[in-house]
Amino acid sequence: MPALDKWALFDYINYNPHLGQLMIAESNARYRVASCGRRFGKSDVGGHELIPEALLTQAMEHELVNIGKRREFWIVGPEYSDAEKEFRVLYNNLKRLEVPFDKPGTYNDPIGGNMHISLWNGTFQVHAKSAKYPDTLVGEGLHGVILAEAAKLKEKVWSKYVRPMLADFNGWALLTSTPEGKNWFYEMWQYGQNPKMEDWASWRMPAWRNPYVYKTPTLDEHVKILQSHMVSHGYRDMTPQEIAGMHDLMIDSEVLSLLQSTTIEAFNQEIGADFTEYVGRVFKEFDDEIHVRDLKRKPGWDLYAAVDYGFTNPNVWLLIQVGPFNEVEVLDEIYEPGLTADEFADEILSRGLAPADLRTFYPDPASPGDTRILENKLRTRASGGTGGELRWRIDAIRKALKETTLHVPRYIPDGQGGMDFHPDRRPQLLIDRKCKMVQHEFGEYRYPDKVEQSSVKSQELPMKKDDHTPEALGRFFAGHFGTPQSTAGRSRQRKANFKR
Repeated sequence: MPALDKWALFDYINYNPHLGQLMIAESNARYRVASCGRRFGKSDVGGHELIPEALLTQAMEHELVNIGKRREFWIVGPEYSDAEKEFRVLYNNLKRLEVPFDKPGTYNDPIGGNMHISLWNGTFQVHAKSAKYPDTLVGEGLHGVILAEAAKLKEKVWSKYVRPMLADFNGWALLTSTPEGKNWFYEMWQYGQNPKMEDWASWRMPAWRNPYVYKTPTLDEHVKILQSHMVSHGYRDMTPQEIAGMHDLMIDSEVLSLLQSTTIEAFNQEIGADFTEYVGRVFKEFDDEIHVRDLKRKPGWDLYAAVDYGFTNPNVWLLIQVGPFNEVEVLDEIYEPGLTADEFADEILSRGLAPADLRTFYPDPASPGDTRILENKLRTRASGGTGGELRWRIDAIRKALKETTLHVPRYIPDGQGGMDFHPDRRPQLLIDRKCKMVQHEFGEYRYPDKVEQSSVKSQELPMKKDDHTPEALGRFFAGHFGTPQSTAGRSRQRKANFKR
């Protein structure tokens, strides 16, 4: 391949990467993984990485045309908007260099998700793609790929779609992201820390590595010292700014402000680029590829409903079937704001979601008047026992997301002397694909990440946002399976009866 002075090119276009970006750009590893804090400048790293590749291809144009080949690169993000940032850096710099875009073939339409660059009679191709549409992640072999916000992607985007396409041309990959807990991106990052894996390199780059945003040099060790003091009883009433001043800690003022307004866990992940177990999500076990399916009503399974009342907030009705081994399947949903209890009941009836074999429904005990209206109009008795502490109801849902049904073995023979995972082994809780709001809120229901949003009493409780379907389902689990308080009460009663 022809030689190209990458750094002379960067000088020519006035790209001056800061020290953190420089470390990533200088690496010759085939696979590079960068865990970066917000505002580190990871999109700049990725976008500039493709500029030398574009000009290198120009020198190979005639050879590639003669053999009918091209050099193709992808930028893949969870959404088109994530891939657009790197694409914009590349597109704008090529335009400044007055590189002649192939037309047709070059499109810059972020809103429509149509972002392609074609140069040198189609011998150089860059496609910005969204992992939301896996069908688009197919094509010929790749010479290189950038995974933007990689931690938000599902692992199979890398292992099933992208990685195999790099094999043809020994292609490279750059994975950049702010962490999302210790998921598959963390495992890739660990590869880069293993000296035995010579193809891999990885870095943790806190946001304050970027001197263009954080003007005062900030030392990692000083941030850790400050955080240690912040949780110390002797410093509880002091601001981060006061603590830093007392101990002569070198920390940028914007970093101090962020430390004051966010929890330490959120700061370490979003700003410090640390792989913490904290990701904010209440139901971090929820995975739509595992828990969301096309479900059907099963003969012999009992039918129930769960309720969360609202008016300004939505009224929620979940239709649920329960199997012989306590399998729980959410079959359908109503999620409608602005309804009185009478109108809510009419909506349930008009949708056919209170069938004759509905055994009972589990409501919020705080609204007995609304429950009586539903009982009368639906001709179905409500069940109690749906109260208790919120964390108990959340834990019950988490347990159902994690646990698999136990009536089938975990593994079965594969016919070749080995064992396969049993196809009928499933989580206790499944959700029908048409229950869009259940899926949405299970992904968005979060713990507070701001200091002022939490308190000593409530810091372990989620925010009152995106909580309506989890509230309804939690009422079902509490009423149907019981809470620690109710099961303990039944146990005490059994002991009392035995003594008598």
